Amino acid sequence: MTRGVSAVQIVGSWSVPVSFLPKPNRTLEKHRKRTAKANALRDAYRVVDARDKGRCVVTGRRTVPRHVDPRVRREHHHVRPRSVAPELVVDPDNIVTVCAEAHRLLQSYYIVAESDGRGGWSFAWNSHVRPEDRLFSIRPVRSCDART
Repeated sequence: MTRGVSAVQIVGSWSVPVSFLPKPNRTLEKHRKRTAKANALRDAYRVVDARDKGRCVVTGRRTVPRHVDPRVRREHHHVRPRSVAPELVVDPDNIVTVCAEAHRLLQSYYIVAESDGRGGWSFAWNSHVRPEDRLFSIRPVRSCDART
């Protein structure tokens, strides 16, 4: 390389300074990271589904993936939000199986989750929700213990 001349690579019929070329593996590396995260989350969801036996931990209803009815559709709720605790995104102890109806109420803080101190969670209606506005009763066994 001559002094004062930057490295040049021939691309097609063009001479392009190397500094303008994208790093060859950056796109592939980003794809691999994204795929690894998605696979880890999918695996965590499988563990949670097996632990919760396909039932909503709030209502006790049997849930089905991708169902049309929100009372039956299976969704997963991160008890400590992803934005607050990104390190817990793939931790099965932080994820619970819920029906879509309960998930909407959890996300809008009509239902609150509290730690039971043993690694599980309990759910209750928020105090601002009037009894006549409660759409369903929260199941009596309100603890979702991650170890059972």
